[in-house]
Amino acid sequence: MNFRESLIKYFNLDEKSLNEITKPIEEIRLIDPDSIEVMESLKERIFSAIKNKEKIIVYGDYDCDGISATSIMVKTFEKLNYPVSYYVPIRYSDGYGLNVKNVEKIAKAGFNLIITVDNGISAHEAIDKANELGMDVIVVDHHEIPENPVKAYGILHPIVSKISDVYGSGGYMALFLSAGLLGYFDDYLVTIAALSVISDLMELKGYNRDVVRLALRNLKEHKYKQFMCLVDNPDVISEKTFSLEIAPKINAIGRLIEDKNINLLVKYMVSEDINEIEKLSMWIKNNNELRKTLTKEAVEALPNDLLNEKGIVLNLDIKEGLLGLIANRLLNERNVPSLIFTKDSMDPLLLKGSCRSKEGFNVTKAFEKLNKYVVAGGGHALAGGITIKAKDFNEFKKDFIQLCEENPFTKGELPAIEISLKDINFANYEILREFSPFGMGFEEPLFLVKDLPTRSLQFISQGKHLSTPISINSKLLGFNIPESEVKKYLGIDLFGNFNVSCFRDKLTLELKIADYILKN
Repeated sequence: MNFRESLIKYFNLDEKSLNEITKPIEEIRLIDPDSIEVMESLKERIFSAIKNKEKIIVYGDYDCDGISATSIMVKTFEKLNYPVSYYVPIRYSDGYGLNVKNVEKIAKAGFNLIITVDNGISAHEAIDKANELGMDVIVVDHHEIPENPVKAYGILHPIVSKISDVYGSGGYMALFLSAGLLGYFDDYLVTIAALSVISDLMELKGYNRDVVRLALRNLKEHKYKQFMCLVDNPDVISEKTFSLEIAPKINAIGRLIEDKNINLLVKYMVSEDINEIEKLSMWIKNNNELRKTLTKEAVEALPNDLLNEKGIVLNLDIKEGLLGLIANRLLNERNVPSLIFTKDSMDPLLLKGSCRSKEGFNVTKAFEKLNKYVVAGGGHALAGGITIKAKDFNEFKKDFIQLCEENPFTKGELPAIEISLKDINFANYEILREFSPFGMGFEEPLFLVKDLPTRSLQFISQGKHLSTPISINSKLLGFNIPESEVKKYLGIDLFGNFNVSCFRDKLTLELKIADYILKN
């Protein structure tokens, strides 16, 4: 079985599925926005506002999806040559989504129409207040639908609007409204929408997959300044460019910034001024480095006696936006469910927490079992957010760790394609890219190299990391794989993904190690 056949078998693709995911990019057609039932009504309301010179505000969110959605709408109105205002809520003082306080401010400023993007589907109180104050609200969102729909003028949502049974991102929904208003899909806005799809971990199938494929072509062709300024490796553009290089930098701002400077992200995304883009990109990158430093320092400062063996529950004096990053870091280092709390910035009597887990311990089910403590909570199986009363912390911690003990992580066999060292080459990498993009619901395949003699492996950084050349342009690379442990064994199985790195204009194909099994 050749390399391509192995991939087809791994993904369990029949001929129809194979043709669909590998079809030429020229054959991709995004969903016609005018085929969406609510679109005509939304267009009528917005064009009426433009004709009557009404004041319009776009109300977004502070994560990468929310920034993308806001930017798409602001740029769309620029193209329509109609001025709009926009507001990205501040995590620490506004919280998530449209709220009554800000609706009252918006009304006082004389706005007639609010367009919420990446939020609004559950903002009953705020939208009722807007209606009471004589404003219309158009909700462009993709989050879970509440039992009782909000009383908005109109709702654009993947499920409510019957666009697809696959959830798209908030940015993608904004793209549909943009295309409805402009009459076409703008290439730059398509690329922003794809960033939002990947950053918000939307399932990469159907129309989500299509928009990402188009965006990757657009970015390679046009090298948009806003994107390229945030790219670490401009010679290798793939979906990882969005997920690992750009999105974390955008998200860093919402995690750290405690004032209206969060809105500079939208300015960055819509600007035509090269100097302004470059200046703001440095601000974004500097904040991202600060985010890394603060996370690292917070983890390193933790005394070992605070870390329980079966589960980690900590209450730290840190920025709320760093909770998930610290929880994820501890999860990977300690391999137990990790839940990090800090004081709620809007209510000192509450603690806000973020939890990260692996297969075997379901976060949302754990929150349901601890419902007596939960003021607010949500998420999915492996990650979630929770708010509890500060006075309940110790009791909550005891019960949470009890659940960790009752539900340990499970480690099944990793599905992987067995290959040899000589299969790690650029010809096979190009074949792999025919099946891309990879992401949620269509993960990049894991490859397995079996029974390598440990004596053949080379290490760097005083034996901390594995780095073994295979050929002139390929190597094995694995971080935190100590030589002292590996060399105690005769053989090793390596699981990893293909990755291309660039150093001094030289491209190297790596099998980046995700896991390993030592064997005697």
